[in-house]
Amino acid sequence: MSAQVSARVGIGKGELAVKKEVNKSAKQVALRMAGIIMVTSMVGCVSPPNNDRTPVREADDDFPSLDSNWYDGGKFVNPESVLRVRNGQTKDQVRQLLGNPHFAEGFFRVREWNYVFNFYTGEGDDYCTCQYKVLYDENMVLESTHWRKVYCEELVNRVVTTEEEDRETLALSGDALFEFDSANITLEGERALRRVIREAAQDFNDPQFEVVGYTDRLGTEEYNLRLSYSRAEAVMDYLVQSGIDEDSILVYGRGMQDPVVECPGTSPFPELKECLKPNRRVEISVFPQY
Repeated sequence: MSAQVSARVGIGKGELAVKKEVNKSAKQVALRMAGIIMVTSMVGCVSPPNNDRTPVREADDDFPSLDSNWYDGGKFVNPESVLRVRNGQTKDQVRQLLGNPHFAEGFFRVREWNYVFNFYTGEGDDYCTCQYKVLYDENMVLESTHWRKVYCEELVNRVVTTEEEDRETLALSGDALFEFDSANITLEGERALRRVIREAAQDFNDPQFEVVGYTDRLGTEEYNLRLSYSRAEAVMDYLVQSGIDEDSILVYGRGMQDPVVECPGTSPFPELKECLKPNRRVEISVFPQY
């Protein structure tokens, strides 16, 4: 068994790694996740004028055409609502999160809902118009979701990359990557990890991966260490399922260590949870095999 796998198994037995020194570059990454770094360019963003709702007319990629048949110029939606969409949800649950579909797609046992959303890019009032498809199975339960353009999924769940010598660190929001208080990876979390895999394949030949999970300070230290490790291990499992050699992956759970923001208060009110959001993260470092 390789040293990497041995380290991973040891951590799984409770020997959770805790790095005491503050990683300044990690702090910079998470601050960028908090919104300090904005999207400077979105190739392909579309912000066309409003049109009335009309029956669906298919484009050449199985999405409805936007030519005069989409609803009210698109809907400005909170990305958090999209991040809460899960496999297995009913139509009523999806409707509560996203509203009614934006196209006239029929009345009975419709298995496809199409939406047109607008997301601000962070550059003044600029926004991107994005098409989003929800597919249901024969029991009318959510089966899958799809974006028409990759830049749209990036707006909803941004992966922030920093480079240092021969190492790249990709930071992902724990809130976007996982379901609440769990290590279950969300639909958008899976998409973000696929982007990480593509970027690693483009920049490295047979790389090594280091996956580090972090939490905020709410809860006990032991619980947060275990949750952070469970989340890092879930990411590792996804990477392995995607074809990456398990021997090339190191995982660590560091709990509430290395916070990137400090927030006043001790009671878990929504305001405090939102303030601590940058601390809840997973960082994936990619570097050459040595």
